[in-house]
Parts: sequence; C-alpha cells; structure tokens
Amino acid sequence: MKRFLWLGFVLSVYLICTGCGETFRPIIIPNPPTFPNPQAAHTVVAISDNGAIVPGSAMVIDVSGDTDVSQASVGLAPVHAVQQTASQVLVVNHSVTGALADSITKLDFSGTTINIATTISLPANSAPNFVAVAPTDTLAYVTLPNYVPPSVGVVNTSTNGVIWTIPVGPKPDALAVTPDKSKLYVVNQGDGTLSAFNTADRSARPITGALTSAPIWLSARSDSQAVYVLELNGTLAWLNTSSSAGPDVLTETSNPLIQVPFATTMTYDPNLVRLYIAGGQQMAIVDVSQSPPQFLAMVPIPPIALGPPNSTVPANATAVAALPDGTRAYVASYAAVTSQLNISAVSGDGTTATYAYTLTAGHDLTPGVSVTVTGTGAGFDGTFLVAAIVSGTAACPATCFQVPNTTSGNGTAGSGAGSNIFPQITVVWATSNTVKTTVGMPPFPDATVQGSQYYVEACANARFRFMMAAAGDSTRAYLSSCDGGNVNIVDTTSDDYIENLPGPTSARAPIPPSSQNPPQNPVVLIAGP
Repeated sequence: MKRFLWLGFVLSVYLICTGCGETFRPIIIPNPPTFPNPQAAHTVVAISDNGAIVPGSAMVIDVSGDTDVSQASVGLAPVHAVQQTASQVLVVNHSVTGALADSITKLDFSGTTINIATTISLPANSAPNFVAVAPTDTLAYVTLPNYVPPSVGVVNTSTNGVIWTIPVGPKPDALAVTPDKSKLYVVNQGDGTLSAFNTADRSARPITGALTSAPIWLSARSDSQAVYVLELNGTLAWLNTSSSAGPDVLTETSNPLIQVPFATTMTYDPNLVRLYIAGGQQMAIVDVSQSPPQFLAMVPIPPIALGPPNSTVPANATAVAALPDGTRAYVASYAAVTSQLNISAVSGDGTTATYAYTLTAGHDLTPGVSVTVTGTGAGFDGTFLVAAIVSGTAACPATCFQVPNTTSGNGTAGSGAGSNIFPQITVVWATSNTVKTTVGMPPFPDATVQGSQYYVEACANARFRFMMAAAGDSTRAYLSSCDGGNVNIVDTTSDDYIENLPGPTSARAPIPPSSQNPPQNPVVLIAGP
C-alpha cells in the first residue's frame, strides 16, 4: 500500500514540475443559456407589416413541415420582436395615433400555434422601436424615443402594463439585458452614447472608456460578464460588466482592430460563444468565450454572377444565422441588378405573351422579376412580372420568358430592362471559418424604388429588410425578405433552396396583371417556440 502511495506522490510532483514552464491563460467559459436555447425552437416566426392603417401579422412556420401553421394579427407597423418564454413572443408596434396606438402584442403559443394575442398599451406617440428581455423574466424593456423625456419602458408581461419608465439619452433604439437579469444597457442614437442601469432599483451604472463612433447594436454574453457594442463605423467594442457596483469598463478591440464597415447588427452564437458581424462584402467571426474578444477570421462574401458580359456584382451582406449544432453559419446578402435585353420576337394568344430575348447586360431573368419592355408594338409594351422562363421548349426554342397579357398577335422587336433584387445565402463552416457554398434565392422587384408599382414604404424604411433564422434541429435556414413578401427556406442537409412561403395576404391593392392582393412584407424573423 505504501508503495502505491509513494508512486502517486512522485507522479503528482512530476505533473506539477512539467507544468511550471507553461503560461497560464485565464479562459472564461460562459454557462450556456437556459433560455432561449436555440435547439428548443420548433418554429420560425415572421412578423409582417400591412401598411399604415391595417394591423400587421405574425406567421408561424413549423420547421418540421415547411408549412405555415398559424397566423395572428399584431399591431400597426410592427418593427421588432423577441421570444420571452418558451411559449411567448413579444412584438413591438411602432408609433401610430388613434384606436390602434403604440403597443406590444403578446403572442401566447400552444405548441407551435398561436393561442392568444394580447395587446399591451404603451404611452401614446412614444414611437417604440425595440424590445429586450432576460430569459424567462416577466419584465420586458422597450425603447420609447418620442416619450418626454426619451425613456425605456419597463413592462410587466404578467399584468400587461408599463410599471416604470427610465429616462435615457435621445433617440434610444437598441437594448441589451444581461441574462442574469441584473443589468440593462441602452444605445442612444441621438447623441451617440450608452446608458447603463441596475435593473433591481433602476439606478444608473457608471461607464468608463470611450468609443470612436456612435454605438448602434448590443449583444450580451450568456454568462452576463460582458456586453458587446457595434459602432456606426463597424468597430467592435466591449463592456466588462463583471463588477456588481461598476464601473463597467468600455474598450474598443485592438491588435487587431475588429471592424466591419456597413455592419448594422451582430449575431451572438451562445453555443460556440462567438459573434458573427456581417457588412459590405465580408463577415467577421469573433471568439468571445474569453476577454478581450479574439478575432478568428474575416470571411469574404462571394459576389453575384451576371450574364453577358461575363462579370459579377458585389453582394451586400446583411444578416446571419448560426445553426444550433455549431457546424455552420448562414449569411444573407443581396444586390440590386439592372438586367438589359433585346427582344427578338413576341407573340400573344390572348392570355399569355411570350418574349424571345437575348440578354445584353446584368443578371439573367427568372420568374418573379419585373421587366419593362418597349418598342414591341401596342399591347406588348409595359412593365410585366415574369411568370415563367420557357427557354428551349417546343413553343420557344430560343431564350424566352412569359408574362400574363391579354393581347393577341405578334409584336415587333424591341428592348427590355428591369431593376430587381437578387438575394443569396453564403454557407460558412464554423470549424474552418471558410465558405462552403452559396445558395441562390429567387429574385423579386425592388420595393424601395419610389414611383414603382412595387414600392412598399415599410421596406424602404425597414430596419430589418432581410433577416435570417435557423431551425432548432439545424435542418433548415430561413431568409425573410421584406421586398419579396416571403420567407425563403434552405435545406441544410444539402444546402439547397427548397421553396418560399408568402406572407399573409395584405390590404394593398393588386398589382396588375395579378388580380390578387400581394402578400404582407416581413420586417422581423426570429426562431420561435
């Protein structure tokens, strides 16, 4: 027995001595969040705008069946949403006067369907634009930029009312609550400052340090020891929030400086404990499991290929979703491309017109894009939504597209042009931080062009024109498009585009030649209950 004890002592001394030459690096390994756990999401919830006088909607997509399983009305002009509990989603409805005023719509779920939609009134004309919660808390925090003075409203979602207002800086428009529910941070766009508070008594927390440009987005780490700040110039900074009494120390990243120009949001991955920051033609990947944040990679976003002449156009990265299984990230990007073509022949049978064309510049046509055709004769000129591509068929052996048109006969040669949005999703390996593939999405007319029949004010002013979300079982990635009025679905087992689901029918007038009202326009997309 003594021999074994002596052997154990010698082995212990050896291990201690062999470690003496190593440098100890303190690593923070945050506890994974108890809620919302990305792997527990069974749905994706799209919140859509329905114009200035009609309430918007929530559409619930069941991730196991790629189907719209539930819909409910929300308030006027919804602008942001968050999941509060395992069966509850909060939707912020922006400033509107009258019977349907500023509010939060509380959506209570039964399984994957919405059971009850409750309206929580907010101060009149306060223009709420952002909501944040701590996991499973009964309190929600909502920015009220038009309130006097500008404030954050504290809402009790059990009693459905505002219980306090906390004065902040001018034009607050983003929030973060630490997961331990103890601290609240606010972005003030009006003066480019941060406000910080202890949630227990709403007392101000001191912040030391400075930023080089205004803060625009916040993300709290899952262990509540750090909050990350995205600046207007794309720089990443961080707050050390580990002190109970403060001050919170604000520091910009350096060596290297982590900066992504044109980025407007960050995606926090609680499983890998990292940030994805997409903007312009790139995405930064940052390890935040330790302090300070560690830069991992800058991933270039592939451009969008054009037709002849053989060239490309830069794709603007705008949103990211991380798969809960930790294998990949999905980056949404888009480009506005003008396609130009020569029309060599056109014919109509009284129902459909067929145009033979040669692409001269831009992106090739696909169903769903709009094209303005001129010079082909009476009845065949105009702006049309392409219904189908029928190239290489018996009816059209050349390169042809079809549109609904009641004109019969043949038209003369002419020309065409169309400005459309071409979205794509870039798949990035989370292990090597390299691009796996790029998935093309169906294009659609640009809804931000004033004067166009496709113009939608909500999309022109949307903070989240495109958004990404991931299925809880990691089998699907979703891209919502305000302009397209739909949610695109990608099968992550093969990284192929499956289909898109249109938003609920809107109150907007039909866009000829269609006799149907167009869909509502998604402005928020989140993983749901």
